[in-house]
Amino acid sequence: MECSRPDWDRYFLDLCEAVSKRATCDRGKAGCVIVKDRRIMTTGYVGAPAGLPHCDDAGHDMRRVLNENG
Repeated sequence: MECSRPDWDRYFLDLCEAVSKRATCDRGKAGCVIVKDRRIMTTGYVGAPAGLPHCDDAGHDMRRVLNENG
């Protein structure tokens, strides 16, 4: 039985998809995997900062600007 391994790009894209499942906003289910020289530096996903309510619970505040610089 031969085992097929995904290439590095496919591996990291699949990991990104898995990370996105932690996203707490149904309008932006996105994940991120930052890689350097085939080593994972960090991962992240869309969501409210720790300690704040999730936008799915508190509502999507799309009109109010909290910080002009992002």
